[in-house]
Parts: sequence; C-alpha cells; structure tokens
Amino acid sequence: MSLAVPAAIVVAGTFTAAAIDVRTGLIPDPLTLVTVVLALAAAAAAGSAAAALGGGLVAGGALLALHLCTRRRGLGLGDVKLGVAIGIGLGAPAALEALGVAFVAGALGGIGLLVARRAHRRTALPFAPFLAFGTVVAAVAGNVAR
Repeated sequence: MSLAVPAAIVVAGTFTAAAIDVRTGLIPDPLTLVTVVLALAAAAAAGSAAAALGGGLVAGGALLALHLCTRRRGLGLGDVKLGVAIGIGLGAPAALEALGVAFVAGALGGIGLLVARRAHRRTALPFAPFLAFGTVVAAVAGNVAR
C-alpha cells in the first residue's frame, strides 16, 4: 500500500471536519477517531506505523502546547485531535508543513476579516478549514515521506 493512502484519508477527514466546524463550531470526536484509525491502519499496511505515530505525536503535541499556552482559548481540543490525525496521515515533516501553512492562512484570513470589518479581535474563527487547506498543500507538495 502506498503512503498516499494515509494522506488521502486525512485529507478527506480534515475537509469533513472543516465543513462541520464552519457550521457548528465543533469538530466531532467520532470523525477524528475514524480518521486516526483509518490513517494509522493504512500507514501500518504501508509499513510505516511507527513514523505515523511519531507524526501524530509531533503535530498533536505542537497544537496541544499552543492550546495550553493560550489558556485553552486560542485553539480548541478538536483542533488538537485533528492535528494528531494530520500527523498520522502525513508524517511529522509534512504535518509540520501543514500546520505552518494553516497558521499563515488563518492569520491572513483573520486580517482580511478585520480589515473588511467583518470581525473584531475577539471573533472566534473555525480553524479546521485552515488545517484542511494546510493538509492539502503539504500532501500535494509531496513531502509525505517516512
């Protein structure tokens, strides 16, 4: 099995999470769990379960640190769990790239809303759409290697 399969699974999972996050402001745990399990199974079938788990720890750990540093207000736990799935599906290097792209896109989107006066400093923005965008960019960039 190819390493593209876990990446495709996590892309599908993040886009589904993004659609739900935009509508409800939440990322359902069952969706994240299914994405994690399927991506991990596909990575294991490709012979890279250890690298997938390492990617999940790196990406999830980075988002958890941010969640805790912002006193649980800057990023939700749903985003943290989705980060674990992204790390498992892409591996650590590509997952970090996905997170970097997501944060840049989120910042640009937030600035655009502020400039257009469609939001203010305390407006909560769903982050899953930016995570989905970053995941696609990292997967397409071809850095999904283990």
